Amino acid sequence: MFHLRFAKREDFPKIEKLAKECGVTSDLDFLSEIFMIAEDSIPFGFISMSIKDDTVYITNFVLLPSHRDKNLENLIIRVILNHALDMGLERAATDLKAWEDFFCEIGFVREGNFQVVNLKNFFKE
Repeated sequence: MFHLRFAKREDFPKIEKLAKECGVTSDLDFLSEIFMIAEDSIPFGFISMSIKDDTVYITNFVLLPSHRDKNLENLIIRVILNHALDMGLERAATDLKAWEDFFCEIGFVREGNFQVVNLKNFFKE
């Protein structure tokens, strides 16, 4: 069972370590909203986002290789996007090249350099 929660200041060193382990080379913006993903209190990933106008931008998505391909990616994104929808946001966007195919598979569409989705449409089933 995994847990997803807002990252706290004391989590930042763990998040930086995870980023390095997964080859994330961009600087982490600790002013954006960061969610830590952990199992039995042991972090195995994080996702960060920023907000501009009516859009949530997914700026980082990191999972240790041992936790990929277990359908966790889809579940984690759904939780984050539901949070954004609850905040009154209308769209989500990302330009994470390593996750481009994944986001397109779950309903995002390419718009220029981004993959975007309307949040209300995303949750229509």
